[in-house]
Amino acid sequence: MKKNLEDYLEFFSNFQEFNNILVKAYQFILQQFLVSGSKKSHSLEHTIRVTYTCMNLGFELNAKLDILIIAALFHDTGRPLEEVTGRCHAELSAEIATEFLKEHSLDDMIPEVCDIILSHRFSKKIKPTSKEGKILKDADALDALGAMGLYRTISYSVEKKYDLEKALEHFDEKLFKLPELMHFPSTKNLAVERCKILKEFIEKIEEYKKKSNFDSLLEKLQNKNHSENQNFK
Repeated sequence: MKKNLEDYLEFFSNFQEFNNILVKAYQFILQQFLVSGSKKSHSLEHTIRVTYTCMNLGFELNAKLDILIIAALFHDTGRPLEEVTGRCHAELSAEIATEFLKEHSLDDMIPEVCDIILSHRFSKKIKPTSKEGKILKDADALDALGAMGLYRTISYSVEKKYDLEKALEHFDEKLFKLPELMHFPSTKNLAVERCKILKEFIEKIEEYKKKSNFDSLLEKLQNKNHSENQNFK
């Protein structure tokens, strides 16, 4: 069992070295988001939450924390550019991470970091080959579930100008599938628990949808009228 933080580091000999790079990496991605802009559904805050989850899972699963945390910090930096270029944000994020790592003479980290970033995107259906890749993919998916996931889904629907029916498709097409796609028992349990919030939301929406239908309104009135007439007999 690993005891010290250094035991989780592959490319740094001590915590201070790693900490210095993390601060520089954060400042770098902060500028990326500030310059390019970001949507609420894929904000800098989302990146930090995913990185936080990766850190916790990394300790739990004895992962290479330096590789994992750097990849997590950069995994969505290409999102703003995807809106402009139409290119896959995972590929753009890997290129941005490569630029940063080369600038800081960390070329040896590039293959693993890029592999983790490239395999995180749900729609690409690329299976992660490393433990660290599986952790990032699960952590990113977990942030799409639960209360925060619900907020992000609503934000994404607004950004895309989806109507209610189109927004609800996202739950069946992606969100409710995520628990079965998790790579570890702990992340699957978390996903199942967080899905309960989404399912409760969908149930409430379905209730309100019935009240949005004019034919249902007429039917309710007719039933009410019939019931009252029966009472007078």
